[in-house]
Amino acid sequence: MKTTGWKSFVIMIVSVFCLAMIFNFAARSGAIAADEVVFAFIDDLSGPSADVGEDGRKGKILALEEVGYKVLGKKIRLVIRDTELKADVGVRRFREVVEKDHPVMVAGGCNTGVQLAMMKVANETKTLFWSQGWGDAITDAKNVHRYVFRWDGTDYSRAGASLTAFIKINPEAKTYFHITSDYVWGRGLFKVGKQVIEKAGKKVIGNTLTPLRETDYSGAITKALAAKPDVLVLNVFGAPLHKVARTAHEFGLKKRSKILMPGSGLTMFRGIGSEALEGMYAGLDWWHTLDNEFTRKFTSNFRKKHKRNPSFYAVCHYVSTLITIQAMERCGSTNVNDVICALEGYEYDGPTGKEKVRAFDHQVIRLLFVGVGKSPKEKKYDDDYVNVVSSARVYKTYEQNPVVWKLKLPCDKK
Repeated sequence: MKTTGWKSFVIMIVSVFCLAMIFNFAARSGAIAADEVVFAFIDDLSGPSADVGEDGRKGKILALEEVGYKVLGKKIRLVIRDTELKADVGVRRFREVVEKDHPVMVAGGCNTGVQLAMMKVANETKTLFWSQGWGDAITDAKNVHRYVFRWDGTDYSRAGASLTAFIKINPEAKTYFHITSDYVWGRGLFKVGKQVIEKAGKKVIGNTLTPLRETDYSGAITKALAAKPDVLVLNVFGAPLHKVARTAHEFGLKKRSKILMPGSGLTMFRGIGSEALEGMYAGLDWWHTLDNEFTRKFTSNFRKKHKRNPSFYAVCHYVSTLITIQAMERCGSTNVNDVICALEGYEYDGPTGKEKVRAFDHQVIRLLFVGVGKSPKEKKYDDDYVNVVSSARVYKTYEQNPVVWKLKLPCDKK
């Protein structure tokens, strides 16, 4: 009996130890509590688009604060990681977050190459992903899959809206020269822009490719000056756009040519400055003075919290977070497949007015805008950089991009 009692005691101790180890491992591995839902933000917080990424982080947090970090009675936990604007880092961070924290929703962006790599991980891990990259490759039928959604416009939308508006406003401009960042988004923007320009009977007389992390644009601007174009198109984004726009101003190019930046926004205008920005045309996803209830409320709340105006990147992460939470509430579930079904075809009043999550490719259909840089004297406050002069919806149709979902869901039968 003593031996049996001793064995029982040892078994009990070993069992307690094993249970303790299991609970400890679960805690360390980020196991999800039954009353918890994890959202993740994986974006550039230290690379060339860090100022843009930081605004996205702020927009996402504001959305979560407004819903009290809760959905369907569960607590929302936010995980934040930095891609450094590198595809391999973005993939690694995405996998780490999925393996450790099991997020229901991941959002990130700032670079098409990074997004394409992260999209593959989203598909492999069956994770809902709001991609905020802009290259057409992200929406191409051979790359897109059902776990990915987009609020931002693509190369096709951005170049189509901005150049079409610019040509209409400036019909006398005949020749166009481009300075283009040498990566997926920049090259795609040039390709689409060239098509729009030539379709309008105008001519592209040159294109200079520059490294993604270029710091000296004097050579590129010198080439543009030598070409004597009517229009200089800057297919550049983030901190590099600050540098190339200021260099163009310093070299006096605005006196000889009109300048268009198809992809831009508030964080970049702050880096460019009003003196350089004056008279330049800028493609905009959104602007903080748009006359609709969503924009007024969001801008007011963002200003109260951060003492500054929000950029388009702040609002895109804000709205994608909110409508995902609304989808969860409508379908009564945080299951990824249920949420996908609830998002598809969803119409709502958004930051650009009426917006819709298109079911066949998950692109949010909305307005894009064009602004013209104000002079320093015209500004009424620090962030009063542009006058919005045009708006348009320009998106590929199903016939142009026939997406077929490999993932089949029960809602397909409805």
